[in-house]
Amino acid sequence: MIKLIAIDLDGTLLDSKGKISKEDKITLKKFAQKGVIVALASGRMTDCVSIYSEILEIDTPLIVYNGAMVRLSKKEKRKIIYHKPVPLKYSRFIIDYCVKNRFLLNFYYNDILYAQKDESLRKYAEIYSKQTSAKYNFIENLEIMKNKKPTKLILITDAENPDETRTRDYQYDYFKKIFGNSLNIVKTNPEYLEFMKKEVNKGKGLEVLAKYYGIKRNEIIAFGDGENDIEMLLFAGISVAPKNAKEKVKKVVKFVSEYTNDQSCISHFLNRFLLKND
Repeated sequence: MIKLIAIDLDGTLLDSKGKISKEDKITLKKFAQKGVIVALASGRMTDCVSIYSEILEIDTPLIVYNGAMVRLSKKEKRKIIYHKPVPLKYSRFIIDYCVKNRFLLNFYYNDILYAQKDESLRKYAEIYSKQTSAKYNFIENLEIMKNKKPTKLILITDAENPDETRTRDYQYDYFKKIFGNSLNIVKTNPEYLEFMKKEVNKGKGLEVLAKYYGIKRNEIIAFGDGENDIEMLLFAGISVAPKNAKEKVKKVVKFVSEYTNDQSCISHFLNRFLLKND
């Protein structure tokens, strides 16, 4: 019996226009009405994930910041049951590096998004806010945050640039050489390089949530399309990737849907469980 459904947002629940299909909403509500916990799992901050609980009309717990924070449902007052911020020695280095080399750095602290005010970097903030609807709190000097542990950091730069050193992939290689496995460093959107505490990932967040509710791994279905979903997909008893998922993701899941995130892949998969149990 399925007791928990964990779902990634971008590229999975959300279509290419950032919307939830009518079919997915109807199907997920049916599961919720049967007592199944529907959890949303995303790299986004709390406010930018909880809005989709409202759209679904389901009181979902939240795995946010790629698993760095886990919050319970609205009924449970969005209680934080897990929070693992980035250690100061790493966040200080990344702040100094981004300020010196003029990269936009998203700094998340107490569920507020901070970034240094720099008009030359505003286009990168606009890329992020357009995709996530996140609201920035721009400050004159990001270095004032050096004594605060961020929940997560994101360096935002170009996917492609004539100057290779300005690309996201170059920065990924650079930081992996410096930090190795001391931090969890992941590539998400083409422009995003995300930094989290070593043990942080969506899989750990799902494990914490399942343990809290007393749910076993074989009672969980997880849906995801990106590399930052892999640990969550591996933890779940049943793992599903939409047709549009990254090839690396398709290799680790138990099921690859023949439908994309633009074709209500979630409801297509879940409806077979409804048919079996109705």
